Amino acid sequence: MSHPEKAADISVQQSSKSSRGCFKKIALAVGLCVAVGTTLVVQHSKAYGIMARIHHGLIVCTPGTGLVTTPVSTSSPHNGVPSMLRLELANGPDGRIMVEPGSNELEGVLASAHHSNTLLMLDINSASADNVVKLVRKTRMRDRVILVPSDHKDTETVLHADSKIMVAIPVHSERDAYAAHKLAGHHPYAAYLSPSAAPYLFALTHRDAEAIITDNPDTPKSSTSEFLAERPVDIMITQQPTQMADTTTNKS
Repeated sequence: MSHPEKAADISVQQSSKSSRGCFKKIALAVGLCVAVGTTLVVQHSKAYGIMARIHHGLIVCTPGTGLVTTPVSTSSPHNGVPSMLRLELANGPDGRIMVEPGSNELEGVLASAHHSNTLLMLDINSASADNVVKLVRKTRMRDRVILVPSDHKDTETVLHADSKIMVAIPVHSERDAYAAHKLAGHHPYAAYLSPSAAPYLFALTHRDAEAIITDNPDTPKSSTSEFLAERPVDIMITQQPTQMADTTTNKS
């Protein structure tokens, strides 16, 4: 027969082991829930990112005023609604960065854009490139923004400040295309070409750049379709997005 005290000790040890096992299972379950939740948040964020939108079709970008209440499509443009807004930045009072025209602070505009899943193209102009990058990071807009530096120095600043934010680099020639690729290194960048550039330059640049930006060639709708058929374009900037509605849904 076993001693009563020993039996009690064994019972306590088994109970303790059982409790530890339950705690481990609960901790594992909570960990899995957190992991799944985090994955869903990341996937949701990526679903509204620039590269995800490009995968679904041509991104139509139109100049904005900093009021992100402007209707914006979350995929390909519908009924002429653009899927990206282009905003001009400037230094404001007390070192704040403003969106022109108007009196909207960039931080508020970015927060609003994040909430509404709006893509933005930001012309840095005279604003501090470093401060712009900090605000983009703070508002979790890194994969939904393209920065357009004002000069080569700002381009280098942005490239060194963040490894994920896409930067627009102008390309006017074959030499520019190779230089842009070398300058960007492993950093994602968008090549900004003139609509007057030859189709071969678009194709050459498209091999290395994550995206190709150009302006609307200001031609009739049929000619715009031909223009897109001959050139790999991912983002087209236009003052009249309604005229682009029928040419964007079947981009190849």
